[in-house]
Amino acid sequence: MAARERLREYLETQVGEDGCVRGPCESRVLESVLSLHLLEQLGLYPEVRGKISGYLRAQCIDERVDPLHAVLRRHALGESTRKDPEALRAYLARFNHFTHRRKQMMFSVLMAVLGLAPFDPGLTKEDFSGGGEEKYQSWVRVTVAALRILHAMGSGHPEWISPEDEELLTVTQSTNGARERPLLANILALLALRHFPQHHLSVQDGIDRLVSVQNADGGIPFITGMGIFCTATAGLALVEAGARRALLHRMADYLVGEQQPDGGWAYVQGVHQTDVDDTAYCLEFLRTLEPARYTRAIARAEAYLVDMQGSDGGFPTFVAGSKPEIAMTAGALNALAPNREQHAALIARGIRYITAHQKADGTFERSWSLSETNAIFRALLAMRLLPESASGLRQEVKRAEQASLEYLRRSQNEDGGWGQRASDASDPISTSYALIALSHFDEHATRERGVRYLVHQQQADGRFPSIPDQAGPRPIAYNVPVLSDIFALLALNHVLAMPACLAAREDASC
Repeated sequence: MAARERLREYLETQVGEDGCVRGPCESRVLESVLSLHLLEQLGLYPEVRGKISGYLRAQCIDERVDPLHAVLRRHALGESTRKDPEALRAYLARFNHFTHRRKQMMFSVLMAVLGLAPFDPGLTKEDFSGGGEEKYQSWVRVTVAALRILHAMGSGHPEWISPEDEELLTVTQSTNGARERPLLANILALLALRHFPQHHLSVQDGIDRLVSVQNADGGIPFITGMGIFCTATAGLALVEAGARRALLHRMADYLVGEQQPDGGWAYVQGVHQTDVDDTAYCLEFLRTLEPARYTRAIARAEAYLVDMQGSDGGFPTFVAGSKPEIAMTAGALNALAPNREQHAALIARGIRYITAHQKADGTFERSWSLSETNAIFRALLAMRLLPESASGLRQEVKRAEQASLEYLRRSQNEDGGWGQRASDASDPISTSYALIALSHFDEHATRERGVRYLVHQQQADGRFPSIPDQAGPRPIAYNVPVLSDIFALLALNHVLAMPACLAAREDASC
């Protein structure tokens, strides 16, 4: 298929000399508004502030789709309305996720810091305790400490602040500490530390690093990139598309060099917090490319994933023992699939967790992707791994597969594509996820319409631009543009691997 070849050639150009696909992140309104507020409060970097304001003025935001950023943009530009605070509350109330309470608390404090609403007198010190912060990744601990300080200072409760809070936040502004966290966590830490004159040097250092990552459009991104995640997923797509072996080995060698002592991988170089998602994709790529060459890295990654499974069968994202997630569970099972007999009991427990948490409409909880079809494709691939020893789950798996298939049929738009949720406008990356799922079912008509939609979205240079799909902090969207290209190639690989397509490769609809 010509579309796949053009896309493969484009993705090959995104691989650096060191083997990394950088995956830069586009600017986002949230970080830009908070950075502008911080710099205005301190009277620093007027030229940087001007560029941020220019970025915000250039944004055309559909308030029906993204009320959060529409409200924040208006506020930063002095155009707020009386309805804005309620619009923010209504937006956050729609998000059904186990992190919901923490997000409500975070945005309550941020609205007060920005002057959109008063500090909530109902919040107590215990609301900022984290409820077991030892199970949180490092940047969540930093975020909670920063929010505790900001609310305490704004609501007249300085006694809530501990020396440990101050120490934690000052450490974030060291060179290594700043790289460890998303920019949002570092911005919050700087907003909190500005209340302590004795930490002015740490604040100045942190601000210098913040302005150094300002994007060319004047905005500030959520993160500077997703090099490890993008390299692993691109490698998996490129090896199946027949890319040059030397290029693939360069990518794999880069990833092996970034494997952490615990056997896992982080999302980007310089971050030490490992996670199931990146580790699963790295493991899949290394094993697909050349397992004999990467035996030790593969064994260490397998051990990492095995240790992450909870007693209920599910896998969390970051820390063993924390809340499991469907997409992480499915990703881990898919990565462990080649050794399914060795891990038969583990896989059976994981599949049982997945089927038990499917929603009535055939979907699963959304995770780090905002698209329903992302969790669906990962779950469906995992459910097809059911070991012989778990035949008692076969009927449950069949029911779950049918429910998800019905959702995919029902949610397909007239143009043949899929959106992030049923009734949303079609976009290329959500459609790619759906096609990966459908490539394992006898659904020729549905799949053909989806492929036709997808190939018609391709640009002349081979790319597949799409809408922001990643979420962080969930449910706030951010965009890493190369991911839509990577998953489009993965989708075309899956479709073309089907027997019917192997016999008709020249058919653009196949």
